[in-house]
Amino acid sequence: MIRERISLLLWCLVCLIVFCTFLPAVMLERNSRVGEHREPYAALVGQWEIGFGPERPEDTVWKPFNADTRLLLKGYKGTVWLQRTLPELNWRNPYLFLARFTHFEVMLNQDSIYRFHKDNASDHINGTKLIHPVQINPQDAGKQLLIRTEWEGDALFGNDWVLAGEPDQILYALIRSELTFVIYGTLSVAAGFVGLAMFIRRKVTLYGWFALFNLSMGLSFLFSCRLMQWFIDMEHGYYWNELLTPLAIWGCIGFYTSALNAGRRPLILIVHAMMGVYGLASVAAAITLPRLYMEYRIYGNATAAVAGFIIVAYALTHYKLWAPQAATGDRAAVGRQEQLWLMRGNSTFTLCATSSLVLYTMPGLLTEWLSSQTYWYRISEGLLPNALFLFIICMSMVIVSRVRRVHQEAERSAAELLVKNKELEQFHRNLEQLVHTRTGELEQANRNLALTLREKAETLAEKSVLEERNRIAYEMHDVVGHTLTAAIVQIEATKTLAERNGGLPMEKMDLLSELVRKGLNDIRQAVRIMKADDDHPPMSLESSLRELIQYTEDTMDIQIETDISLPPAPALGALTERVLYHALQEGLTNGIRHGKCACVRFSIRTAADTLHFQLISDGEPFGSAVPGFGLSAMMERVELLGGEVYIRSSADADGTPMGCELSIRLPLH
Repeated sequence: MIRERISLLLWCLVCLIVFCTFLPAVMLERNSRVGEHREPYAALVGQWEIGFGPERPEDTVWKPFNADTRLLLKGYKGTVWLQRTLPELNWRNPYLFLARFTHFEVMLNQDSIYRFHKDNASDHINGTKLIHPVQINPQDAGKQLLIRTEWEGDALFGNDWVLAGEPDQILYALIRSELTFVIYGTLSVAAGFVGLAMFIRRKVTLYGWFALFNLSMGLSFLFSCRLMQWFIDMEHGYYWNELLTPLAIWGCIGFYTSALNAGRRPLILIVHAMMGVYGLASVAAAITLPRLYMEYRIYGNATAAVAGFIIVAYALTHYKLWAPQAATGDRAAVGRQEQLWLMRGNSTFTLCATSSLVLYTMPGLLTEWLSSQTYWYRISEGLLPNALFLFIICMSMVIVSRVRRVHQEAERSAAELLVKNKELEQFHRNLEQLVHTRTGELEQANRNLALTLREKAETLAEKSVLEERNRIAYEMHDVVGHTLTAAIVQIEATKTLAERNGGLPMEKMDLLSELVRKGLNDIRQAVRIMKADDDHPPMSLESSLRELIQYTEDTMDIQIETDISLPPAPALGALTERVLYHALQEGLTNGIRHGKCACVRFSIRTAADTLHFQLISDGEPFGSAVPGFGLSAMMERVELLGGEVYIRSSADADGTPMGCELSIRLPLH
């Protein structure tokens, strides 16, 4: 609290210096080289007479122009006549400088010497700012000066509406009196361009409102100076310059609400929108209703300013940047400093604007001060520009605080990033060490894997050899066994015939010779099983099965009932066909050799993506017999193909077990 009180006292001291010392000292009357060795310029204040009406008044109708008759001008609309006798013109190049007239004509002894929009050529003119230089001669002293003007109801205050002197004297006087606006306008425009650059770069709304307010207010300052017409044509500029005031008010409200984060509040949003509508309405009125606009612009701008600063005061009291729920620590302290600057700017400008408005409504008081208390008149005249200057300082301090806060946050982020960078460097070193360790482990694992792969390759090679040996053994067992079984059957039959007939039948001996010879060929074929015979393409599965069945019936005295139902192009494979062929071969061999069967029923068909293989033989029942080498090998092959094998005893018509049933199911896909 003590720091805030000290800060408030310092702010009051700054305001006192600005109002009473800094710029008023520039405005004080001082001797200069411009006025050396010649008559100073003069304000033709006294000895005026005034008359009203479209026609020139008679001599008896003229009234002295004094404080009482001056009051008659306020609210009067029509033709006004002013006359007086020219005094001595002690200048080498004398001029009359007329101001505060919009449509008028100047005459000397009934001779017209100057006319300005006398015929209402344009209404978009602000006559209170324009200065009209009218060149005269020193010999015109003593002539009757007559001014005829169309009055619009404005009050006439001040004594500078007719001046006499040389142009450089008037220019110097304007520079001296309007230096406030030039300095403040230049500073404000510079601040506006800085804010605009920050807004373009950062896209922060607060910077945009700051730029809008400062540019509109700075340009309003500069283009409201009467000395500007010495350098550029301001005939219509002073009129359109008035539109910058609503824009500045709108930007000021936007700046405050954005700084307080209150721009989306319903009440503030409505008032801000109304200010925007008022600005658009001012533009429309200035274009289409110039007289009405010039008459009520001051009251409209004053009302808009009052409404704007009321809503700003409301926002300042209801939305605090240092609220505990909004910020803590350094951020809260910075927020409080920003809000103090906002409050100082609002209160300072509100107080000074109110005082200036009160003085503006009393032009007679200002006129008396002009003639008696020049210093205090200059202070009162500088209230509004000085207040705006202090207001811009407060707004700039808010921007500086925001930029400083961003800079501090950037520094904190940089410090945190530095710490994180060190941590990242340490992590990088640890990661390099970890990668080095893991690389060594991976190299060792790679060596172990290479050794394992080599061992696995050797194992697979041995397994492949073993599998090939087993396959050849299966081939020899299935093929040669079938042939030898047939040979054994024929030998047994020959022995029986020999015992019965007392001699060896030659046809049986020839058959035995053929069977043994075939067995030898089968053994040779099994040994060469790994070589492909591309010159003799394999037979189809159905043809191979029928050939095997026919050969068995011819050589083993057995009857086989066959039901083969395979599609024309079954989706089987060479391995599947070989497994099915050897399954039939093994089943027939076991049924003849071990089951002593005489009749066999065989069927093979496809249904619902499944192949069904069934072989039923009569003879001795299978019972609980353990599958031998051939059946075990066949079962392994079927299971490798994803199929199922069932071996059990079959039954006759009365249910008595007999023979053997071999069933195989293989998926087709």
